[in-house]
Amino acid sequence: MTESKNVALVFGASGISGWAVTKCSLSYPTPTTFDRVIGLTNRPLSLEKSGLPQDPRLELHSGINLRGSLDEVLSQLEDEISNLEEVTHVYYLAYSNATAYSVDVMAIRDINEGMTYNAVHAVDRLCKNMKFFVLQTGTNNYGVAVFRFQEHIEITPPLREDNPRISSPWGDEIFYYAQVDLVKEANKGKSWKWCEVRPDQIVGHVPIPTSMTFVEPLALYLVLYRYVNGLGATVAFPGSYATYMHTFTPSSQDIIARSELYLSVEKPDQAHGEAFNTADNDTAAPWSVVWPRMCEYFGLNGQGASPEEKIWKNIDKWWIAHQDDYERMCEQYGLQLRSISEYTWMFLSVAVAMLDRNREMSLNKIRSVGFTEEYPVADGYFKVFDHFVQEKIIPSKESWTKQIA
Repeated sequence: MTESKNVALVFGASGISGWAVTKCSLSYPTPTTFDRVIGLTNRPLSLEKSGLPQDPRLELHSGINLRGSLDEVLSQLEDEISNLEEVTHVYYLAYSNATAYSVDVMAIRDINEGMTYNAVHAVDRLCKNMKFFVLQTGTNNYGVAVFRFQEHIEITPPLREDNPRISSPWGDEIFYYAQVDLVKEANKGKSWKWCEVRPDQIVGHVPIPTSMTFVEPLALYLVLYRYVNGLGATVAFPGSYATYMHTFTPSSQDIIARSELYLSVEKPDQAHGEAFNTADNDTAAPWSVVWPRMCEYFGLNGQGASPEEKIWKNIDKWWIAHQDDYERMCEQYGLQLRSISEYTWMFLSVAVAMLDRNREMSLNKIRSVGFTEEYPVADGYFKVFDHFVQEKIIPSKESWTKQIA
């Protein structure tokens, strides 16, 4: 008997999570699990510039705009992709932060709810052999980033998947709830299964610059600080004391990707209709532990935040003021010249100055279905830094010894 094919369809393949799932699906759970991997992006992205493996099973398709009508999305998918009926596993990792830094926080909820509706109903119609649909949400299920109403929201770690939703009106901006509800509704009477996966602060990197990462601007800041101030210089934590001390469980992009692939391919029956936290480790990794180790990687002495420090330290201004040094460093070490947008700095400022409540997650549920992969505390950051070295975004440690004073 010929074994049926598995075909993965990834929404948001150029984002920090979608890129990782697209990459990992070519080798995990086994190197031959998927016969075909289809990555979808809104903006144009060629395979050559994607940083993804050059694998004949992989294809990228651009121009799939989920913010249109369902009919438009159906038409775009049918026109762009052949043999959609072959798709067996769908990973919904698309996200729009179009209004993330505006006062209209409800608009981003409506945009993402509409995008998810279009994706779910499009694949339900077009992917006749779909077996499993993965929806990635996050720890804002527990209200950790509802900044307007933190005084009304109780957050008691370790956070567990069966925690109740944040009640209205305090939880109204959390679009994850609407996403889950519409997937449940679309699934009624259907043979395909689905699950929700909840990472926390995502540690990762995408070769094409994105505003949804805090690791790259932090690494670039630290390596330039080292270049300007020399080996052993003391560098202060750029955020608040409360954020420096709070506990959380970072989620590396490859751990997230592998957990989603594992649940959908290896444990579809146990995962169906369930939510799962996912993270590098169930040991809390506060900045007070990570920051000194991170700075040591760059040959710096990490200084923690003091109790009176309550806000972002505007390291973006330091970065802008030292652009001549940055260009000189890139030329000296043969590095890519990267651009950090205003929104990327804002995303970093949230990570180090606003997420200031304990929020570590319980991983008991995902461990109970057999997913036991983990990284040691802080190791996920170091893996990303090593990728930066390979991609010539930061110098290697060996090359630092050749630094010109």
